[in-house]
Amino acid sequence: MKIPRAEEPEGTNLLLHAYLDGELDVASAIAIERKIEAEPALANQAADIHALRAALRNNFPSEPIPPHVQSRIDAVVSKDRISRWRPTWASMAASLVVAVVLSSTSTWLAMKTPVSSAFTSELIDGHLRSLVAQQPTDVASSDRHTVKPWFNGKVSQSPRVKDLSAAGYVLAGGRVDVLEKVAVPTLVYNRRKHLISVTAVPEAAATPGSASVKGFNIVSWNDEGVAYWAISDLNLAELNDFARLYREPL
Repeated sequence: MKIPRAEEPEGTNLLLHAYLDGELDVASAIAIERKIEAEPALANQAADIHALRAALRNNFPSEPIPPHVQSRIDAVVSKDRISRWRPTWASMAASLVVAVVLSSTSTWLAMKTPVSSAFTSELIDGHLRSLVAQQPTDVASSDRHTVKPWFNGKVSQSPRVKDLSAAGYVLAGGRVDVLEKVAVPTLVYNRRKHLISVTAVPEAAATPGSASVKGFNIVSWNDEGVAYWAISDLNLAELNDFARLYREPL
């Protein structure tokens, strides 16, 4: 049997599902993430899968494996492998439910992508990927006149880019992230050894304020029809100071 390669459609599809299941190593995850960012069709596919899974989690409570099925599993699988088998069984069950959802009049539930904890998780995931990547940016420059025009043609609207080096927040460059099917610009600043990711989403609305999620601090605000999220492991006081300086007029 021919094993599909990563560059073939079937191979890419397998890698995409493995990526969304969290089964890839760091290097492979970064590679498929870059591929998602470069290919809108693949980004749409990933977003649809993410939306379906979110809908399933929210609308279909998990159920235990039926006893008669569990007994058959126990008969053929050793005790130390049961924990690895269960996720596979859960994935099979989820696939069946996905088929039911897609073929029913409730498909709209799976397509809903409300701004919620899932959206916040996507923001944090983008920041995490930048931390483990060899380079946290697609364009590396401390010159705002280089970074801002780089986004032209890649996103719907270039973000405002400020030089805050005098205050100790040094522009490192920018990258394109994908949030809910949409390519959005993210700026990267350095504060000592800490990275700050600033994601700008045009025609969106953020809930102004700050929060700590998964060990990261997040500060959000709105400015002239654009929603901003600044994410970092920098302490919250300094991150708020950065957001204040960033919001000041150019």
